[in-house]
Amino acid sequence: MVALRARELRADFEAVFDRLAGGGDLVWVTAGKKRFLLVNEPELVAEVLVQKSTVLVKPRSQAIDLGPPRAEPPPAVDIAALRRAVSHGLAERPAVAVEAVRAAAAAETASWRDGAEVELMPLLRRIGIATAVRGAFASELGEEEVRRLDGVLRWFDGSPRVLPARRLSRHSLRRRLMERELAQVAEALVAGADRSVPSELDALAVGDVPSLAGELLLGAVGPLVQSAAWLVIRFGSEADEAARLRAEWPATHRTEAFVREVTRLHPTNPRITRTALVDTAVGGEPVPAHSRVVLNVNAISRDPRFFEEPERLLPDRWLAGRPHKFAYLSFGIGERRCLGEALAVAALTALLPALAAGWELRPDAFRATSAGRRQPAEGTRLAVSVC
Repeated sequence: MVALRARELRADFEAVFDRLAGGGDLVWVTAGKKRFLLVNEPELVAEVLVQKSTVLVKPRSQAIDLGPPRAEPPPAVDIAALRRAVSHGLAERPAVAVEAVRAAAAAETASWRDGAEVELMPLLRRIGIATAVRGAFASELGEEEVRRLDGVLRWFDGSPRVLPARRLSRHSLRRRLMERELAQVAEALVAGADRSVPSELDALAVGDVPSLAGELLLGAVGPLVQSAAWLVIRFGSEADEAARLRAEWPATHRTEAFVREVTRLHPTNPRITRTALVDTAVGGEPVPAHSRVVLNVNAISRDPRFFEEPERLLPDRWLAGRPHKFAYLSFGIGERRCLGEALAVAALTALLPALAAGWELRPDAFRATSAGRRQPAEGTRLAVSVC
């Protein structure tokens, strides 16, 4: 059992989890009013996410909740039906997303000049919004809605990933305002959609939930922009690998391997949380009802038994297939894996040649965020020069 101060987890839970990765396959952690089981072992992933998916369920929030144990409220919609609808709607969307990302990147690079500097995160949010709106939702947003969505994304990106035991706060009030803003953008998304073609909006038929379209939109754009940012940063920082990728374009087999490797090292969700509906066990360790089980994604995805030189960026490890079935969790596995994986990988694979075929990209004065989503900070700039 490891006792942590809530302040320590809130400051940088990823650093804490990195430290606890060496504490064994399973580590009980107490913080605030919560006790949770941290899983560091890839071989236990299947048990948590597949074999016991009916008793270890996804909670409403993936944030680390430091409040007292409580029963998980029933979902507002039929999750299985929702996922079937989303899966059906996304089945034919990856090709559309590729065209959307190419068009959005072309519009951005058209104004670039040799030796210029561009702000990375606003650039990628614009591309990410266009890619998700057109690719996943078969819709369009006006300039005002894009501006408002950009603000919502920035706020949610900075939201804490560790929730205090006390619920009422200035942050919680601000969150309600942002959710209303998101709902208004979602109304425009639905109004502008081509409902004659399958898209992620097919899920709206599952239930009359006003916020559902907004949640789907936020869940599509935020992770896409985060992964795109790390992709550009690593591409601009790894000159030898960038040269190998350029040499294969317009083919993108190695580029897709690069995408997989970057998302391994920089997952959108560094922890996957499940809550126990009933008394159960993980790896033989008793887990009482209402307890949280947290998969330490960074530790699992960097296990040296399955990834040689795990801290190094080595796309070659993906060229022969997935290195280990349960050690790559960037899109999850099992019944609740990310349904947008194919679309996201296709869009990210197309992004690099769309941005960098004619341009050198060099990050300038890079720093990562210290709170919220772990990604390049606002103000990170790219120096662009003609190849």
